[in-house]
Parts: sequence; C-alpha cells; structure tokens
Amino acid sequence: HVYESFYSTYISFFNSIQTQVFNAIYNTNDNIFIGAPSGSGKSICAELSILAFKNQFPTSKCVYILPFQHSCEIASHKLKSTFQDILEMQVGLLTGESTSDIKIVNQSTIIISSPENWDMFSRRWKQRKVIQAIKLFIIDDLHLIGGINGPCIEIVCSRMRFISSQLQAVIRIVALSISLANASEVSKWLGVSPSQSFNFHPNSRPLPMELHIHGYNMNNPVSRILAMSRSVYQTISSLTERQTLILFVASRKQAKLNALEIAMTIVADKQVEKFLHCAVSEIQSHFPHLRETELHECLCSGVGYIHEGMSSLERKIIFSFYCTGIIQIIIVTREMCWSLDAMAHMVIILDTQYYDGRYHTYVDYPICDLLKMVGRSACPLHDQVGLVKILCLASKKQQYLKFLRDALPIESHLDHCLHDHFCAEVVTKAIENKQDAVDYLTWTFLYRRISQNPNYYNMHGVTHRHLSDHLSELVENTLNDLVNSKCIAIEDESSVYPLNSAMIASYYYINYSTIELFNASLTSKTKLKALIEIISSAQEYENVTVRQNEEVHLKIMVGKVPYKLKEGKFTDSHNKANLLIQAYLSRIHLPAELQMDVDFVISKCHKLAQACVDVLSSNGWLQPAIVAMEFTQMLTQAVWS
Repeated sequence: HVYESFYSTYISFFNSIQTQVFNAIYNTNDNIFIGAPSGSGKSICAELSILAFKNQFPTSKCVYILPFQHSCEIASHKLKSTFQDILEMQVGLLTGESTSDIKIVNQSTIIISSPENWDMFSRRWKQRKVIQAIKLFIIDDLHLIGGINGPCIEIVCSRMRFISSQLQAVIRIVALSISLANASEVSKWLGVSPSQSFNFHPNSRPLPMELHIHGYNMNNPVSRILAMSRSVYQTISSLTERQTLILFVASRKQAKLNALEIAMTIVADKQVEKFLHCAVSEIQSHFPHLRETELHECLCSGVGYIHEGMSSLERKIIFSFYCTGIIQIIIVTREMCWSLDAMAHMVIILDTQYYDGRYHTYVDYPICDLLKMVGRSACPLHDQVGLVKILCLASKKQQYLKFLRDALPIESHLDHCLHDHFCAEVVTKAIENKQDAVDYLTWTFLYRRISQNPNYYNMHGVTHRHLSDHLSELVENTLNDLVNSKCIAIEDESSVYPLNSAMIASYYYINYSTIELFNASLTSKTKLKALIEIISSAQEYENVTVRQNEEVHLKIMVGKVPYKLKEGKFTDSHNKANLLIQAYLSRIHLPAELQMDVDFVISKCHKLAQACVDVLSSNGWLQPAIVAMEFTQMLTQAVWS
C-alpha cells in the first residue's frame, strides 16, 4: 500500500507498545483503549486505526478529538501532509461556527475537533444525518476527563456510544490516554473488552527515563525561582553538541528572563558555537518576522523561547529552528506544553507553581500538564535515555515521585456541570422526561464511578437502591435549577420540554446561567453601554485570568475606552472582559498577552451578542434588538459604529 511505503521512510520499526497493540488496532474493528506514558507513540496508533478504517469503510467518516484547539491545529497540519496529500482523504478542522462546520463535516473524511466543538455539532445528531456516516471515533488524552474540560470530553464519548446504540450501527472507539489506575472502569464505560484494553505501566516508555527531582526549602516564589534559575545553567553546560533541551517555565516573563540569562552566560563562556549551528546571518534573515528584540539576542546564542503571546508565525519559526537543529535550547511556558510537537534529550521543569490571577495566589501545575512536559524527554532516533529534572518545593517532592511512578486515577466531574448538557438534550428531545435523564446518565463515566468510589460523590451506600436514589436526586436538582432559570418546563411532575431560553442557549453553545442573566438584565430600554456590561458579565468570562501586575495596563486602558467601569476593581474577570471588548472596538494596541485574551473574549462575544439579539427579538423589543445586531456588526468589523 501507498501508506506502508510512506511510513517506512521515517519509521523503521514499531516500539514495544506499538508492537503489542498493532494487531488489535490494525487488524480488528473492536473498540480499544491504550494507556501509556506521554511520548510513547500513541499518535501512530491513532493513525494506524485510521488506515484500518480506510480499508474497511472507504466512504465513511472518522472523528479525531484532541483536548485543545491548538492541539487540533497541530494534528490537522500533520494529517493533511499524510492522509490528505498522499492518501487523498480530506482532512477538516472544526471551528465552532455552525454553518461552516456543517460544510467542513460534509466535505471531510477525517474530522478533527476539540471536545467543545464536537459537543456543539453532535448534540443535533438526529437532524444531522452526516453523523450516521461516522465509523471511527478517536479520543486522545482521555485522562483529561479529570480536568477543566473533562465533563465535555465525557459527554462526547458517552454520546457516541449512545448514538451507536440508537442507530444499531458500529462506531469504533479508539481511546488514548496515559497509564490509568482505573483503566478497567474506563474500558467498560467505552465498551472495550478486557482483551482489547492495553494499560501499560507508567515506566514502560520506549526509552528509559532518568528522573531527578530537586526540592527547594524556600516558600517565597520569587526567591525560589531565582535559586532554581542559577542551577539551570550548570545543567545546560553539561550538554554536548546536538543534545537538545526544553526548559518549561511558568510565565512569559520567566521565559524571557531565563532565555536572556542563559544566552548571556553562553556568550560569556564563549560557547556560542556549541549551541548555535548555523551562520548568524541565517538567523537574522528571520528577524523581521520576530517582534521581540530580546528574542533576536537569544537566538544568536542558540537559545529560543516560545510563549502564548507570540503569533503562530513566530512560534513556527522558532520551532523550525529547534527541530532542524539550528538551536539546541528552547524555553517554553506552561500554557504552551500542549502545543509543543517536539522532543528533547533533556527536559527541565523550573518550578511547579504558577500565579493564578483568579485567586491571586500561586497554585500547583495540574498533574496532567506535568506529565505532558515529562513526556517530551528522549528523542527515539537520537537518544538512548531521556533526562528529566523537576525543580520544586521540597514538600512536593514525594508527591511528584508518586504521580510519575504510579498510574493516574481519574474521576468524573460531570455531576457539577450537568445543567448545560441536560438543557441541550432536552432541546434535541433525547431527554423528554425524568426517567430519560436517569437513563442518559447510565451511559456516562460518572455512572461507573459512583458505585466504585461512593464517598467521592457524596453517596452514602453502594447498593443498587443507593445508586438509584442518588441519580434520581441529581436529576431532580439539575432539572429544578433549569426550571428556575426558565430554560425548561416540567409537566405532570415528569415530562420535560424546552423553553425559548434553552433553545437559544443550546444553539449558541452558551451557559444556562448566562441565558438566565440575559433574560433578567436585558430590557426594552437597553443601550449599547448596558449591553456590553451584560455580555461581559456572562459565565463564559468567569475564567478570564487577571495576571500578576496586569492591573496597571487595565487602568491605563480605562482612560482610552468610551465607557467607564461602574466599579473600579481591575482584578475582576468580568471587568477585564468589558475593557478588552472596548479596546478591541477602539483598536487599541495591547501587549501580547492581553491581545491573546482579546482573541478569546471576542471569540465568545460573537455568540453572546447573537444570543442577546434572539432574547430581545423574542420579547418583541425592536430598538434594543437593533442595537444588539449593530453590536454584532461592530465585532465583525472591529470598529465602533
């Protein structure tokens, strides 16, 4: 086959994990679970399942779910260069915009999506016949079910199982994860037989990992990071030529400071030729595309850095320098660890805490982020062993040793986020009464875990009666909250039907509490200023982070925008969202990190504004509806009317 000859150009043999799963993944159509450490080559397993799918179902469709949109973009680029260019399988990336996504799905054989975008698209599966053409569903990084977007991951997996059952059509599920302590429960939930569940030990990496965890007895974060930074160059100086290093840091500021410090030390020690492997002029030719002068200085010493404030072109240039061996050292911020498609001989994690602007304190890295960083160590084609150094608080040392040596247990958090999903399923008539809602929950991972870990879910027994009562209470409370929010109505104490608010919330994929806010706040006299205040108060902006010392920029911004804040709290997420919306319309030049926040805020704002138009129109309020429609046009054109 064409693809077999293609793979042979860069894969001479499968590693031990790929070898053990090959027959199950390529020669069967069974559901399969693969739990193995990051960096084990699970992506190749996913590609093998796509090749098997192409052989069996040449006219059907495959869905590939990755946890974040930037992860999807990386996968899309990679799969287009193989499956689309060589095998003529059209690859499409969902955007979250309904009209364009319908076109993308219709035209594509391989559909790549984030959990949120696929949730939005697939919830109307009864109306969208194209979903019935899906024969393969791949979910990557399934262990993130315990993270922030875990409930959404859980819902899309459960829905695909439900669709398969309802249509009596086989949809193969291929689940990829790190090694899990409760893999058997995950496998049962996904319909994977024990013989097709491959859960490897966390130490079963293709290449061995040499792990060093250094603890620092310094509670002050600034002092601790300074001490850690001083030890980093001692490690870097031990690298030989061509041995690469990725240094993970908490913030953009730390990325710059550490890069400059390392670069200056390299120059002072006259080691530039050791770390830079091209003429300086070749690097300098790319400087017009790299905005930061500090980055120019660092690159000339063989050191690069990447942070979330950079443009995609800037990141692409730095990645190409690193991957082609022009530079040996790259410094990456924590938030970019999921966007990193590169390996290194050595990985250093400089501290395991970051400043959380929502709570104005330092918090630990999510363990899944830490495992992702560790998984970047060891290049299979160049190294015999991967080196990892974690620099952390001394009190955290044993905790990280345990997490890195043992399989990770995961739990469901769906019980805290059921409202929006119930709301959507009521709209699509998947839930028409309370018993339907209970039955809906039996497809979820939550249902599997409640009886296995009752204390975690506040259940007082493990009998079938306890489980039934707990689920009924959960359904009752969730539906009552939706009734109080005027999203749904309940008749005869059992039958459930959607109200207009639920239809709007489901269509625009917005939070049920946001639509409740719109109903309560929008009036026949709403003007543009009030509209922006209402939209910026939406639940969708609850997690907009106010970074350390960012209040200074926000205070300056207040003097440049037309509508002042009612309250001067610059540490409030919603006030920041308000200012960023106005700054976007005023075309104010912002620092890179704030510009990144603007992109997020405006992407949500389009749907929120359209939802406001629908709410106002439904109430027959013509004038404010026109104001809201004009506001959507302002957002499209990035200008005040």
